[in-house]
Amino acid sequence: MGADALITIGLTGKYCAGKNYIASLFTQRNIAVIDVDLLGHQALERSRDELIALFSRSIVAADGSIDRKELGHIVFSDRRALRSLEGTVHPHMKHLCIEQIETYRQQGVPAVVINAALLGRMHLDVLCDSICFVQAPLLLRLVRSIRRDGASIASFFHVVRAQRDITPTAFTGVQNVYLVKNWGSRTFIHRQVAEFCATMDQEETGGQ
Repeated sequence: MGADALITIGLTGKYCAGKNYIASLFTQRNIAVIDVDLLGHQALERSRDELIALFSRSIVAADGSIDRKELGHIVFSDRRALRSLEGTVHPHMKHLCIEQIETYRQQGVPAVVINAALLGRMHLDVLCDSICFVQAPLLLRLVRSIRRDGASIASFFHVVRAQRDITPTAFTGVQNVYLVKNWGSRTFIHRQVAEFCATMDQEETGGQ
């Protein structure tokens, strides 16, 4: 990828599809990655008082920070609560993301990946030149959620239902949505990322 202009790549997919693993493959290729979930930590603290007013002090951890697990229990079982949370926190997250993109642009970084499960719902897709949508079978994602998060079957399907709008066709103004199948051999997975990067190089140079 060249250094003339910043290419912005959206990286998204459903719960436990393996977005962070795919993000690590971009990092190995010296492509900057913005982890929007980490920005969410900052956004939660910026929104602390508003969130306590919405959900009570039960969401405050012993150290005074927002207890993300407790907040998750509340919102993933109540669609209205989830929308209230997103309406409060997402604007902060989007602002932080735009700030980071602009910083990379000023530094002359050639490409940046926005790693965000809710890329479309947060309207971050409008910032992207191209999108990688990470896929994995439902059963595999369930197993990953149990191993990684200690999820129960019920909690897993709470998240699945809350993410029904996360699909490869749910994006605005993006011509290229590239599907990455995150199962099988590592060679197969790595090759898909390499092919995507090669495609981006060709688009940047006009196919020359």
